[in-house]
Amino acid sequence: MNDDLLQAVVDTAIDGLILIEADGRIALFNAACERLFGYTPAEVLGRNVSMLMPEPDRSAHDGYIHRYRSTGEKRIIGIGREVTGRRKDGTVFPFELAVGAYSRDGRQMFVGVIHDLTKYRRSEERFRKVVETAIDGMILIDAQGIVKLFNPACEALFGYAPEEVLGRNVSMLMPEPDRSAHDGYLRHHLTTGEKRIIGIGREVMGRRKDGIVFPFALAVGSFSEDGKPMFVGVIHDLTKYRLSLQQQRESEARFRLLVDSITDYAIFLMDAEGMVLTWNTGAQNLTGVMPEEAIGKTRDVYYAEEARLNDSPANALLIAADKGRYVSEEWRVRKDGSKFWASVVISALRDTDGELRGFVNITRDMSERRQAEDLRDQLRQAQKMEALGQLTGGVAHDFNNLLAVIVGNLELLTDRVSDQESHRLIEQALRNAERGAELTRRLLAFGRQQTLKPARIDVNELVQGILDMLRRTLGDSISIQPALELDVYMVEVDPYQLENAILNIALNARDAMQGNGTLVIRTAITHLTEPRVMPTRVAPVGTYVMVGVRDTGCGMSPDVAARVFEPFYTTKDVGKGSGLGLSMVYGFILQSGGYVELDSMPGAGTEFRLYLPALEGDLLSARRPENEPGRRLVLCVDDNADVRATMTALLGSLGFAVLPAATAADALEELRRGLPIDLLLTDIQMPGGMNGIELADRVLAKKPGMPILFMSGSAGEEQLHHTRYFGISEILPKPVRKAALAEALKKMLGMP
Repeated sequence: MNDDLLQAVVDTAIDGLILIEADGRIALFNAACERLFGYTPAEVLGRNVSMLMPEPDRSAHDGYIHRYRSTGEKRIIGIGREVTGRRKDGTVFPFELAVGAYSRDGRQMFVGVIHDLTKYRRSEERFRKVVETAIDGMILIDAQGIVKLFNPACEALFGYAPEEVLGRNVSMLMPEPDRSAHDGYLRHHLTTGEKRIIGIGREVMGRRKDGIVFPFALAVGSFSEDGKPMFVGVIHDLTKYRLSLQQQRESEARFRLLVDSITDYAIFLMDAEGMVLTWNTGAQNLTGVMPEEAIGKTRDVYYAEEARLNDSPANALLIAADKGRYVSEEWRVRKDGSKFWASVVISALRDTDGELRGFVNITRDMSERRQAEDLRDQLRQAQKMEALGQLTGGVAHDFNNLLAVIVGNLELLTDRVSDQESHRLIEQALRNAERGAELTRRLLAFGRQQTLKPARIDVNELVQGILDMLRRTLGDSISIQPALELDVYMVEVDPYQLENAILNIALNARDAMQGNGTLVIRTAITHLTEPRVMPTRVAPVGTYVMVGVRDTGCGMSPDVAARVFEPFYTTKDVGKGSGLGLSMVYGFILQSGGYVELDSMPGAGTEFRLYLPALEGDLLSARRPENEPGRRLVLCVDDNADVRATMTALLGSLGFAVLPAATAADALEELRRGLPIDLLLTDIQMPGGMNGIELADRVLAKKPGMPILFMSGSAGEEQLHHTRYFGISEILPKPVRKAALAEALKKMLGMP
């Protein structure tokens, strides 16, 4: 290698190159040395190399060279010796020094290669600071498990000072059985390479100096140092996490206990699809549904049917998801099918990212509050109707006085005029005065100021007695179906006014059905369990006989239903109604000590229910003739009231008890009540959709073998030919003679 090439290598070397004479004087100082020490070659060449050293190396350096030259001891000769240098500005820095000796022209020379360790030391310092300030524990062990590094976090975790741990086996920080097994794990890893102790996030137990065992997450990594395996462990204390987790579990358990202990609120969680996840005691009490019946299913079944048909359950969740909360009061359904008025709050549950996770539903039974509100509404309505009643009653009373004067004077004029035209005018005035009088009677009825003539009556008999009149009045296109409860109590009421009330309701029903539909008139016993607020009084708790009139008409809106009993209020066209019919019904029932209910819905028809105080102890069935010993009971069916009355009288004269019925439907209703009927006597040709033969078919389906005696004004035995009644049936021609009736009954009943 020529001198030029050698000089180029020296000048471009990254590490410092320095050449020293045997007496320590610097003979070469390359560019890298200039950068390292801050001196120019002119400042160092020919001077002692000790100028580049800090104390105490500066004072000792010449002694090292003299000893080497005297004894040959190579203290400064070698590769990789770490020493300290001193810059021109006085700062000290570490470097790695490799020194070699050679002879040139008989002169002893030394060459040094200087590798700056400042950056390395800086990195080391950074690492040391990281290790020392790390929140997590950091521990370093060798292949034998001996601890080489134990940072301050480890000191805090384990309670040992570094000098108590360094140089000892890491198993001292472990509880049994890990302490005894650790060295085996280590040997197994070194022998097989199986990384049982290598990895991230392994949860193990540590043992502190005071003997307390605690959990921590251990991450272990491995590396080689001087060809030997080393292991570094990062230790994250889980004590607070475990405590927090335990506290969270205890908090959740307390919360669940709290929620379950709430018995008057239904509180449950749902997932994002509305499936029930939890079900507290309050939900169980409120709905009657057990947790195992509710969890995993939708809560749609607790909505009323009309709400489900309108997609109310899904809409409630959509509103809660969109707005964060759904608040409403609505009907809910219990397991037994009963309804309750509920206050419902549904809140959306979202995670920290805003993702919908589910809903919490809180439901409370508000039925009592609603009943109280309804009671207040009833009271307000009652007060309004009372005020109207007082007003109309007063007006009607005064108007009656005016009419009395007008009618009296018109009648006096009748005696004083002789020409025909004058008589005609007076008669016309009297007719209109009478119409005015009828109007005042209706107003007095609403104001509960009319004169009543109460009597003890059987409402079933009253209804049966007006069926023919109702059929003639309403027309053939309206089917009238009585549904009369057998065992009703007697009532004390003005029968004429009750008939008039039923007729008024029926006429309104005809208009609502537009002349075509079904009218059901029913009676029943009912028990009022809570006082009912009425004008001037409160209908007391007790037993009432109900007369209900239900139609299949257009129904009423809530606004119309709220005003239907007000005088002069009508939805009919001008000139087609006075608006006093229903107000008269209302006033009459109240004056009779009862109360009225209205049940109507647009498109679903209307039912008026008239409640009259029952005369308890006077049950209708106690007066039934069928209970008289030794008398046979005949069910007599004929649509003609006169024929029915005549046949009842004939049968009674022959010693039979009689149940009269106007239609086949009435007869089946009597049969349904379970009375011991011995024989069916029925007309063949009857209106109402079911004739006598069809009725007999229905009767025999319920009571096979019952004797059937037919009546007909135009039929012979050929009508019964090929029928199933042959052998147990007879036919009587109308008019029925008593002797023929007696003979037929004896034959069919096997009587002597």
